[in-house]
Amino acid sequence: MRRTTRLISLLATLGALGLDAQAALETWRGFDEGSGVVGTQSAAAQASFLAAVNDGVRLDFESSLTGLGIAGGAVTNDATCAAAFCGFNTTAGGSRFLLLSGQGSSATFTFDTGISYFGAFFSGLQLTTGTITFSDGESQSISLPSGDPYKGGTAFVGFSNPGKLITSLTVFTGNDIVAIDDVVYGGGTTPAIPEPGTWALMGLGLCGIVAAKRKSANAGSQT
Repeated sequence: MRRTTRLISLLATLGALGLDAQAALETWRGFDEGSGVVGTQSAAAQASFLAAVNDGVRLDFESSLTGLGIAGGAVTNDATCAAAFCGFNTTAGGSRFLLLSGQGSSATFTFDTGISYFGAFFSGLQLTTGTITFSDGESQSISLPSGDPYKGGTAFVGFSNPGKLITSLTVFTGNDIVAIDDVVYGGGTTPAIPEPGTWALMGLGLCGIVAAKRKSANAGSQT
């Protein structure tokens, strides 16, 4: 009986840990104020993010990509003003990027199979209004960095939420002119950690097996 009680307690603990793991939203931010190139802070944040999600750039706007829809913004190679203020291409050897040109601009990314992580370079950051919003079962909002309005800057921002399924997200820039490039996303097919209820069912099943084995052993000893 003590062993069965301990087993149920262990499964309950594992269930709680699984719930915590599902709720863990991790973010990466690196901001180079006044920079019209990818600087050390944004590059380091991207490297750390890529290592954590074990993935690489999927969308650099140099060619089309299936399984992804984008509503808002314009793919261009013209920043319209200085890179630190209006954004720029961050792909080595590339020239194109997604430009959100102010006045309440936003871009909504829709993923055919859902994702659990997303990251990108954001350049031309000046104002404090920039956000990435999405739902992973509850509403989430991640703020984009901002610096001196007279300097602008470049950042890498990313997040990971293992076990969640996110079908769309929106980048909102307020009245800021911002460029997005070198987008990394995926993880939607990663199996979710079992819910506490699943752990409980597993516990009941194991307890049944233990009870059946004991009954069989007792019957054998009586013959």
